[in-house]
Amino acid sequence: QQREGAVVEVYPLMSPARTEMTDMYRTLQELDHLKLFGAISARAPPASGSHIVTPMLLEEISGVSMKALTPKPTNRLLIAGVVLSAVEAVVSLKFNVDFNLLVFSTLLAALADQALVNGAFFDTFTKLFYPGVNDKILRHEAGHFLCAYLLGCPVEGYVLSPWAAREDARFNQAQVSAGTSFFDPILSDQINTSVVTRSTLDRYSIIVMGGIAAEALLYGQADGGAGDEAALVGFLSRLNGPTTTTTGQTLAMPPWNEISIRNQARWGALQAVLMLKEYKPCYDALVDALERGGSLGDCIFAIEKAGRDNGLSTLQKPLGYILDQGMYGEWTTKDPPPGSILSQVGAEMEKEQNAKTAEVEPPALSKEEALVVLSESRKTAENRLKEIEEELKRLGS
Repeated sequence: QQREGAVVEVYPLMSPARTEMTDMYRTLQELDHLKLFGAISARAPPASGSHIVTPMLLEEISGVSMKALTPKPTNRLLIAGVVLSAVEAVVSLKFNVDFNLLVFSTLLAALADQALVNGAFFDTFTKLFYPGVNDKILRHEAGHFLCAYLLGCPVEGYVLSPWAAREDARFNQAQVSAGTSFFDPILSDQINTSVVTRSTLDRYSIIVMGGIAAEALLYGQADGGAGDEAALVGFLSRLNGPTTTTTGQTLAMPPWNEISIRNQARWGALQAVLMLKEYKPCYDALVDALERGGSLGDCIFAIEKAGRDNGLSTLQKPLGYILDQGMYGEWTTKDPPPGSILSQVGAEMEKEQNAKTAEVEPPALSKEEALVVLSESRKTAENRLKEIEEELKRLGS
């Protein structure tokens, strides 16, 4: 849980409000109103096969450079400090005010701003020199939001400024100035039982890297996301457990070391890039909803409507397969031969899709009729979602 551009990971014990929100998502999904919620399985992601993703292979598959996916340090603080110092120097000379007193007063004001309003005034001041930063933050959070939604993790809310974060205890306590809050019930259960599966780690990794992937795709460089990377590193590092064996021997290298964590980050970023490309109309619609300050229901409606308008549905099979061949690995979009391990991935996806279809067989509707039904579902769910959101906010306070 970090500052700007952070995805707020949530894996506490289930609460009544959180359970009800999760159940609402599932119910609307089973009624076929949410066709894209859980449209992608972490067990069969867009790029299936090997988990080993070298930098060169990532660039080949995604069309995005490693440099673009590496958040660069921001100079906002430095530039704002230089500008502020220059202003103080001018004021000191013009009005004969002690310069040291001005600097000391500024430091006190900055500390008070951080302590009382989570740095909201300073954040607003620095953004005056970066007019495009708000748009980048919005699109960064849209990347987290859509990845979580497509992977079937209920999104609980989002904030795009420290002022909005102050109104929501989930974000205010985490000291974030922008973020997306999602809940993974499977991760929550597994964290509390100390057994976390690989597919759960993969799902979390994709969501965390979704913001960086969105920035890299749209701007050619991720500025935000250093906090997201730190969250992934911290999360995976905590899974290593004891560094000694039962015989007292010290492990030379824990399972999640610098090399394996970097590879997992590349793997997650690759999957997120492919997801955002595949469901680009949904991403664009979500960005538009966020720009208009839409509610959680508005955002979900925007995603689903864009999906229907563009004929998007559950990912039927992987977009391709990563092969452990050659020096840097290989990528193929060809279907694997029957009976191979990779062919089992496609078979598993088809089995899951058939199971979902068998659960509920709603009457066939035209696109217009489907949108009417979806719109009605949004209206009936909107009030309850607001009540649940208020309860979730109280949980954080």
